[in-house]
Amino acid sequence: MVEKYADGMMHGAAGTVSIESMREKIKEVALTYGATSVGINDLDSLAGGPPSTDLSHVLGSARSAITFAVPHDADSIRDFLSKKDRHGHQRDQNHSNTLASGIAGMVASYLGQFGAEAVAVMANSVYRAGNDVRYIEQQPDISHRYLAIRSGLGWFGFSGNVLTPEHGPNVVFATAVSDVPLTADEPLAEEDNYCDECQACNASCPSGFFRFGKKNKVSVTMGGREFTYTERRDYARCTYVCAGYNGLAKNGRWSTWSPGRFPIPNDDKELKGAYRQAIPPFNRRPAPEGVTNKQPMVFGFGGRDLSTTCGNCALVCHPERAERDRRIESLQQGGVVVQHEDGSVEAMSAKDAKDFLAAMPVERRQDFEFVEEVD
Repeated sequence: MVEKYADGMMHGAAGTVSIESMREKIKEVALTYGATSVGINDLDSLAGGPPSTDLSHVLGSARSAITFAVPHDADSIRDFLSKKDRHGHQRDQNHSNTLASGIAGMVASYLGQFGAEAVAVMANSVYRAGNDVRYIEQQPDISHRYLAIRSGLGWFGFSGNVLTPEHGPNVVFATAVSDVPLTADEPLAEEDNYCDECQACNASCPSGFFRFGKKNKVSVTMGGREFTYTERRDYARCTYVCAGYNGLAKNGRWSTWSPGRFPIPNDDKELKGAYRQAIPPFNRRPAPEGVTNKQPMVFGFGGRDLSTTCGNCALVCHPERAERDRRIESLQQGGVVVQHEDGSVEAMSAKDAKDFLAAMPVERRQDFEFVEEVD
């Protein structure tokens, strides 16, 4: 049997072209439709990587993957961090994910017109099935993050987020996987990585997710190249804040967009109990008004949509140190969010927020924080 691409050509309804010319053309397609950078992996570049770099999971005949970045809007990020407006960034986040997934579809379709087998891998919210896997530990079909690092779209930062040279971690990645033997791109030079471990990501995280990072690192090897980032704590710690059970910084001076105040235990082993305490009152609270993320797993687990309240570790990061400093300052000076009875949320000073909760009837206040029973 003759190998499909033995002659170095692609043959399909749209005509015949060389694989060499398609390598650059398919990048152009992604860039034309809205991507800001594109990288390619092949089986050799991903060899030895984690299970989520196994392209055959989405396409048995896979031989390459085209991964690309779509940026978030910087102005919306600044307004989100300063708590001037939540909806703009949520709307932009939804749009960026939809655009990235759509570009993946366009790239796969383009390759298909030249005889390739190709599939689009959504930007987010798609996970491998498995009833024995915990909700917060489910793996994506393909890790865009690992593919982005290996194909030269960015570096790992201290946080483990992918830092692109142009937009830092404030991008969405998506991928098209195909059976075309496209040649892989090289990773970026590590000496060019702008991450100086400034700890803005750490300082912006109420959960303490990166607390062990200065001492302990995680290494990932793909195609004989090693990549390193900080060791995270239990992912349930991150989810506890990002889902909105708690949003208050330990010093009580600022918060995420969540009005939740349920305590975050220092010991990861106590997180399960913290969830049991926080979930019922969370479900009693009215869903925040306005734009939401229609995340299927969140709906399946809790029967409601996801309102983005955090993501701070990525949002405060920027290639320019001065901009990073401005963003972390605006986050920490943006006040504390509270929720009114109609579901609307508002940021106010830490003192006013404390007084706001104290003035609530106990039965309502219990929906936001632990209230000790008084005889």
